[in-house]
Amino acid sequence: MKTLYEHIVDKIMYSIIESKLISAEDADAYRFGTEVTLLKSIHFVSYLIMAVYMKKTFEFFVIFAVFILFRRNTGGFHAQTRIGCFFFSCTMVFLSLFATELNISWWVAATISIIDIIVLLKLSPIQNSNRNLDSEDIVCFRHRLRILSVIFSVVYIATLGLRAKYFIALYTIGLTMDTLLTIFGKLQSIKQS
Repeated sequence: MKTLYEHIVDKIMYSIIESKLISAEDADAYRFGTEVTLLKSIHFVSYLIMAVYMKKTFEFFVIFAVFILFRRNTGGFHAQTRIGCFFFSCTMVFLSLFATELNISWWVAATISIIDIIVLLKLSPIQNSNRNLDSEDIVCFRHRLRILSVIFSVVYIATLGLRAKYFIALYTIGLTMDTLLTIFGKLQSIKQS
């Protein structure tokens, strides 16, 4: 029995094929892309609704930007099901937005960020069932992570110089969210081995 999500994907694919934008032979490849795009859109809209409801839209965009920049190079935890992924990621976004209420000093945030960078450089990239990496991929992701870490550190220090402590907290939350998922991903890969 098909889920509502599968019916939506089927309708989109039928519409694309009927419009002759793609051939029926290419449908499987486009189906995968459609599924991924639809899932990412549902996730993002849900996060945005949560942020608006919590009156943390600005905070969400800053945290999410830092998180996504690092997540693309680190990998990490992935839920086994779509619904598990949705609820887990929504929980992480909620906790991140809730963490903006914590009043931590800039030096505690900086210390946490330094620890995060060290952990990410040590553990990343994380392989999982969704992301099989060969030796070239690992070298590439580690190189990109080192460059990103340097850029992040420069922006972080510049932000400290501007005394924009709230931004420091947001940067730290986004980085810590990625670090936690990286650690969870490492534990998940050890468990699966």
